[in-house]
Amino acid sequence: MKILGRLLKYIFLGLLAFLLLAVLGLLLYYESLYEKAPELSESLSLRIIPADPLQVKPTLVPIPKIVRWIDESCTLPKTWGLSIPAEDKEKIEQIALNRLKIPDVKSGQALVKVSKDQNLAAQEYHLKVRNSGVEITYSQLEGLFYAFSTLKQLIDQSVDNTLPGVEIVDKPDLEVRGVMLDISRNKIPKLETLYQIIDFLADLKYNHLQLYIEGFSFAYPSFKSVWQSTETPLTPEEIQQLDRYCKDRYIELVPNQNSLGHMMSWLASNEFDDLAECPDGFKLLGLLDMKGTLNPTDPRSLELVKKMTDDLLPHFSSDKLNVNLDEPFELGHCRSKEAAQKAGGSEMLYLEYTQKLLTYVKSKGKKMMMWGDVISKHPEIISKIPKEITLLEWGYEFNHPFEQNCQRYQKAKLPYMVCPGTSSWSSYTGRTQNMMGNIDNAVHNGILYGAKGMLLTDWGDMGHHQYLTVSYAGLAYGAALSWNHASKQEVALSTYLSRQVFEDESGLMGNLVLNMGTYNQFEEIPMVAGTTTAFALQLGFMDKVMIQAINRKIQGGIMEMLPLPGEIKDFYQNSFKNPQPYNHQAVFHWLDSLQKQLDKVKLKVADADLIRDEYRNALRMIRFGAKIKQYNNYHSQQNREENISLLQEMKTLSAQIIQEHERLWLLRNKPGRLDLSLAAYKKMQNQIVEKLASEQKSGIGRWFGRMLEKLSSAGAALYLG
Repeated sequence: MKILGRLLKYIFLGLLAFLLLAVLGLLLYYESLYEKAPELSESLSLRIIPADPLQVKPTLVPIPKIVRWIDESCTLPKTWGLSIPAEDKEKIEQIALNRLKIPDVKSGQALVKVSKDQNLAAQEYHLKVRNSGVEITYSQLEGLFYAFSTLKQLIDQSVDNTLPGVEIVDKPDLEVRGVMLDISRNKIPKLETLYQIIDFLADLKYNHLQLYIEGFSFAYPSFKSVWQSTETPLTPEEIQQLDRYCKDRYIELVPNQNSLGHMMSWLASNEFDDLAECPDGFKLLGLLDMKGTLNPTDPRSLELVKKMTDDLLPHFSSDKLNVNLDEPFELGHCRSKEAAQKAGGSEMLYLEYTQKLLTYVKSKGKKMMMWGDVISKHPEIISKIPKEITLLEWGYEFNHPFEQNCQRYQKAKLPYMVCPGTSSWSSYTGRTQNMMGNIDNAVHNGILYGAKGMLLTDWGDMGHHQYLTVSYAGLAYGAALSWNHASKQEVALSTYLSRQVFEDESGLMGNLVLNMGTYNQFEEIPMVAGTTTAFALQLGFMDKVMIQAINRKIQGGIMEMLPLPGEIKDFYQNSFKNPQPYNHQAVFHWLDSLQKQLDKVKLKVADADLIRDEYRNALRMIRFGAKIKQYNNYHSQQNREENISLLQEMKTLSAQIIQEHERLWLLRNKPGRLDLSLAAYKKMQNQIVEKLASEQKSGIGRWFGRMLEKLSSAGAALYLG
């Protein structure tokens, strides 16, 4: 027994020694990784977007191809009429009423004379404003609609109801100019909000709209059991109303529905969870648990998609369907692994599923559209893509390889569209410079290499915290360049936003909105698909060593996931390797300056008060994210009083954000999923309470808590490495 006792004693002492050595090793490892955060300064060389030069003439967006101002003018009487071809009489009167909203447009003198010229292209129009009145020439009604849209901008900016003399010859660079609006990342707009968006797009001469459907943002009649008790989706009747509203504005409302990946909501339900490719989940980037891709080898997967589509399609008049098919991350990793190996790779299995889906879509009399990311990552399969499919080449950074991929599609004679983004999501107030570079890159190469059009995307990742009008700058810039790319140096974007969108008498709002989208200049790196300030909310309070380890893991995953050429990968890798310090002081100083400017604007648009409040709350969100970054980077260097003060400020700020976000959300959007949008802020509230409680502990208690933080951070860094 004595021998056994001594043996147990030695084992215990050995384990204790091992534990102490492990603790010491982790602490030493932590210290080797930890770098003291630097002293910061507000005195920086700021990148500020300059205001447009003073615009004497009306600001037209898109800028027509040929604009010649002449020394004449036309004063509009209180009532006036149209001289129009008899064959299109009713439709032209409807267009005039829609565009100009003048109730007495049919009475009075024939101020606007409309004539038809079959030699013009379908979307072409000629417009003249002279002393004698307005002359419009068109071939097809869509071209006439665009003529009246230009006339509307002239009238809206007229002084004393007097239009300046002008001669315009105009038609678009790209046949299709579309927008894809995300209504599935928590935020589903009310019908009135969607009408407002459609009117905004009509003013900018867009002719294509998709509402991105993932999960249950559409009220599928055949699947009420999985959405009826929790969701507030768009109903079939609302889709029909939107379809009619779009048609009246010469916009095609195209159905959009996920059909392979991004099926998280469906696979989370008990009814469909056995259709998952990876039923136990899949680690994306080694960090995020994914269960979002259907098992394509299970016939029930395609049957589910067919039934969903049968529910969706009857409510659209469009002859197209976007089935998405993007980002099937798990494909070939679990249940379809053997089938993928037999097929020659997951990309070949993807092709087989695509062909089956195409056969079904054609049977419904529709033309299929799908994202091109899998093809871009596997260019060897491009020759096998059916020519009946329109590919959607998406990429949301200024340096996305549109040139390389557009050349491939043109060479393969595949119909395609370029798909940049508004850069609004995961940013609160946008990323203005990236947005402009991304749209320019996409449209330029789309025109150069034969794209059918542009589909400008507006996503709602990570809670859909950005407000509607944050996307307006990107939507306006996309319209301007896709209609007339050669005019990009002349586009008076900030002036258009101030005059036409916000009706700001001060003339400040447009430039202010663009500059709100530049706060990311104070961040560590040019982040992909968002800002590090916005991502801070998702990570919450963490030791900086752990955050750095997570960032390295994510950054490595980004390089693996995105099919980028070498020089673009080098750009991001160098940025990731050489970050600058996150300058929270400069962010706060910048936000104070923006808030003062926001207080000076004089908006006259109908929802002026709502817009101001939305931007105020957006600035609070940026400030809150910056304070999270400040705490994570500096709390171990700050004293107890400084930490408590910072946490108290965050506690007050988070309460304001939550209260306002809920109020503002419900004014424009349906209530469903609001709780998910607020979840990250409520989680942070709990973390703030916990941190404040920790700061109230004794010196020994705080020291012990700090040791545990170091150990967990070092352990996480080792694991993630």
